[in-house]
Amino acid sequence: MLTQDGRFRLRPAATSLAAVLLLAPFGGCAPGAKPAANAARAPAAPAVSAGDLMSSQDRTRLEALAAARASGPSDDGYRIGPDDLLDIRIPDVLDGQGAGPVARQAPGTPGPATVAAAPAAQGLRVSDRGDITLPFIGQVHAEGLTGTELEAEIARRLVKEGILRQPRVSVQIVEYRSRVVAVIGSVERPGLYPLTRPRATLADMIWAAGGPAKEAGRVVEFAPAADSAPSRAVEAAQVSAPIRVDVELLLHAPIDHGQGLNPRVRPGDVITVSPAGSVLVDGWVQKPGSYPVTRGLTLSGAIAAAGGDMFASDRQHAAVKRTLGPGEERSFTVDLDAVREGRTADVPITDGDVVRVPASTIRVIPWGAYSVLKGLVYVGGSVPLF
Repeated sequence: MLTQDGRFRLRPAATSLAAVLLLAPFGGCAPGAKPAANAARAPAAPAVSAGDLMSSQDRTRLEALAAARASGPSDDGYRIGPDDLLDIRIPDVLDGQGAGPVARQAPGTPGPATVAAAPAAQGLRVSDRGDITLPFIGQVHAEGLTGTELEAEIARRLVKEGILRQPRVSVQIVEYRSRVVAVIGSVERPGLYPLTRPRATLADMIWAAGGPAKEAGRVVEFAPAADSAPSRAVEAAQVSAPIRVDVELLLHAPIDHGQGLNPRVRPGDVITVSPAGSVLVDGWVQKPGSYPVTRGLTLSGAIAAAGGDMFASDRQHAAVKRTLGPGEERSFTVDLDAVREGRTADVPITDGDVVRVPASTIRVIPWGAYSVLKGLVYVGGSVPLF
């Protein structure tokens, strides 16, 4: 027989049981979460892979860019440009390679004129027009030449001017300023990197910067430099818009010399490795909320970080909503039981994903009954009814 106090304690429990039985056909509701959608009404999974982090537009742009740059001319080394700092050495200007002073007939002078010593031109900055100025030979156009080609050009001018018969010229690039690629964001050594390697690719530049840092996410934003000036402002905006690339595709890209999804880089390109953000885990999990994303985080790992799924959850229809770019979203469902049993691959999670674990109509009724019975047990030293 229940006491008056017992009847008052039983009334909330009975109310909870009625609410659970009433909400059961609609999928139930997790504490702190919105009601889950019916699994039968969930949107069908897209034809593309669920683990794809790139939008179809970004993939198409990247493939077209890689094909265009792969078919273009390939540089065989770093080519000098404006603002580069050069160290030019000509050690044989004074003695003419052991053959004595080199005579140079000056206009109106009856005898030979000895050339003064000019052993080196250190710290020589290339002008904005791409020229350098050397003693005795004047201006030399250096822009667009490699170090070897500039050495040959200076030697040719020395012979032409009668300075040396067999000149030895050494050109070293002290500072690279013109033909560089910016690698910034979550990398070990962000900065400007010169294109000294022929056919360098997007993945090569990320590794040149030390690779992704510990806090790096799964997305690389690649802003390619325009190969030619677009005719309209709209075209310019489309060309300069960053392309979102999955960093795992780049780090495991085959050596294809800039084809596929790993294009060659050009001066002016900007590579940004985005830091890891957060993922929102909602629905029938123990601790719904926002959790940090690591580069190797998967769907099952995100749910585990939220304390795991509850008994009443529908593990066969875990939903993921992902924003791939402006105006393009992707939603798909994943069978967590198949992932746990190894029948399907786990899905990578990236910054901004929304993970929702819905309720199972079959499981929510016994879960509700268990919750009611658990609520009937007094807490704090009182005697339970059962």
